[in-house]
Amino acid sequence: MVEASKDKASNGRRVLVVGAGGSMTQAFLRAMAQAAPKDLRFDLRDINEEAVRSAVGLFGDERATGSRLDLFNGAELHAAASGAAFVVNGAGPFHLTAEPVRRAAIAAGADYFDIDDDVESAADALAISDLAEAAGSALFVGCGASPGLTNVLALDLVRRLDEVASIDVAWCVGDEGPVELGRSVIAHTLHMGAGDYAGWRDGGPVSRRSFATTRRLPLPGLKRQPFYECAHPEPVMLGSSFPEVRDVTCWGTLHPSPLNGVLRGVAEAERAGRIDTQGAIDFLRAAIAGRPTDRRAEKLAIDGVKRQIRAGEISRADYWLFVLNALLKRQYPTRAATAALVRGTKGGEPIELLRYIDSTPPDSPLKQMEIATGCAEAAFFLEALEGAAKGRRGCLFPERWVDPMTFYRRLDSCLPPGAGDWLGPILARTPPGGPRRGSDDSASGWRRFSDEAPPEATPPSRSDEEP
Repeated sequence: MVEASKDKASNGRRVLVVGAGGSMTQAFLRAMAQAAPKDLRFDLRDINEEAVRSAVGLFGDERATGSRLDLFNGAELHAAASGAAFVVNGAGPFHLTAEPVRRAAIAAGADYFDIDDDVESAADALAISDLAEAAGSALFVGCGASPGLTNVLALDLVRRLDEVASIDVAWCVGDEGPVELGRSVIAHTLHMGAGDYAGWRDGGPVSRRSFATTRRLPLPGLKRQPFYECAHPEPVMLGSSFPEVRDVTCWGTLHPSPLNGVLRGVAEAERAGRIDTQGAIDFLRAAIAGRPTDRRAEKLAIDGVKRQIRAGEISRADYWLFVLNALLKRQYPTRAATAALVRGTKGGEPIELLRYIDSTPPDSPLKQMEIATGCAEAAFFLEALEGAAKGRRGCLFPERWVDPMTFYRRLDSCLPPGAGDWLGPILARTPPGGPRRGSDDSASGWRRFSDEAPPEATPPSRSDEEP
């Protein structure tokens, strides 16, 4: 079977998409309907048949077909993957789904592609890299916004320094109003919100505690926002790709700030057995959708917010504004962020570089998580398809095969109208704490960075205002 599938241009270049009904995957498919080469044929599968029909309708022509697939039925999955040139996995949570879909792709000799955002499954991709290489398969892992675009921003900055001591990436998901998120999205968020994970410190993997450490970042509209060290795969990915780097951290946050306390309170209770996993997912889904929630779970969530107040992460005013807005069903202004920050040396001098995606324009589509992720996924897929990784096999995290400037141009072509000048400038400063770690005084000392000459001073954002 592997030998029959070596030619990726054969079989009409069939693309099997598993989990085609998810919102992020449908954003990816909308971009594919517009930008994919016309010889590609999309075989769309999901356990939800209605969602499959919706996905097929995005194309409006014969390029897409669809049917039901249970990815945990091994025989069904392997039969679907047989003869495919590419297998795209959009079904989460990836710590449960990635392994069977990757192995089906490898067995078929197909290239594999996903937006994996779980630590365990990213590490597993490294573990089966040799197997994929022997089968002639490339594993394009973590090709979304975070991870994915965060990795490209980090690579962009790493290439500009002589030596790199640490890499930080960051994401923020904002209030998009009442929305029904899929159970897999909530399951990933719950999985990330508490407990230990594999991080990267002192040049190697180490166990770290998710949501136990906070910092601030000088990002537009988010300077007062606490960011939390979180269980995300970028430390595994970037640490393995740049083993000489001592520390790699992913910082994540939900806006408004008290949502982080809600998540941590429920996630820690789920880990401790005070609420079962399905009950925790039900509560978070209902809360985000603006539906009535379980009173016992509400208490767990409030306990998490109170912990934020005690730790000085938010004020009592933040909490009461959050409660008032919830009672009035009033939406916060949507804040979103994707960024990378790298510390090291250039010309023998310590330096800290920052670059971010600017989603501050009022109508920016990048404020929406599904659009940011789906469009980034489309850009990665087209880059992989059209030669950026030609001949490469095995596990390929984005920083191992993407050229940042080429990718930025590709992403720009995939974004819907309204994104504006979405790629922020590179900012620089001398880190107050030395080349390895900067201080938490993150808003001071930043200026525009220039490779050739000392840059002019410039503010790090268009607006420092918070709602």
